[in-house]
Parts: sequence; structure tokens; C-alpha cells
Amino acid sequence: MSGTFTILAALALLAAGTYLMRFTGAKLGSRLVLSERAGNMLNDAATTLLFSVALATTFFEAEHFAGMARVAGVAIAVFLAWRKVPLIIVILAAATVTAMLRFLGVP
Repeated sequence: MSGTFTILAALALLAAGTYLMRFTGAKLGSRLVLSERAGNMLNDAATTLLFSVALATTFFEAEHFAGMARVAGVAIAVFLAWRKVPLIIVILAAATVTAMLRFLGVP
């Protein structure tokens, strides 16, 4: 019972924090004036953070290497996205390549 309560409390805390961040962003967005350089740096920081998370999850599952099948699937997705293929095709192609390689025994 206490485990369930802990999980529900954590979810409620995360939901409240998310709401407060969105609310303050909406309220302060028009009042807070950033220079163009600072705005560009924030955009670059967000892009860098997303790229680093994607890179880490491509190669690692917990503390271990995720396997070449996942790396190949991500490589196909990156290539197709670079060629500006529609997103649904990118997702399906990457999932298919990864699944087929795992079916063939590639870790």
C-alpha cells in the first residue's frame, strides 16, 4: 500500500511541477525580455540536450551496450530524416530494420 501511495505522490508532484512550469512560462513569457544572443543560446541548449539524450539511448540500455540492431535502426532513421522522408515512414523503417536484425540474431 505504501508503495502505491509513493508512486501516486510522485506522479502528483510531477504533474504539479509541470503545470507550474507551463503557467509561469505563459505569465512571464511576455514580461521577460532576453537578448537575441541569449535566446539563441537557450535554443541551442535545448537542441544539445535532446541530441545528447538521443545519442546516449542509441548506444546504451542501462549500463550495457544496446546492440548493433538498435544502432542500425537509428542510422536508418537519421538517414531517412535527412532525406526529408515523412515521419511515419521513418519510424516504420527504423522499427522494421531493428526488428529484422534482432530476428536474424544480431544483438
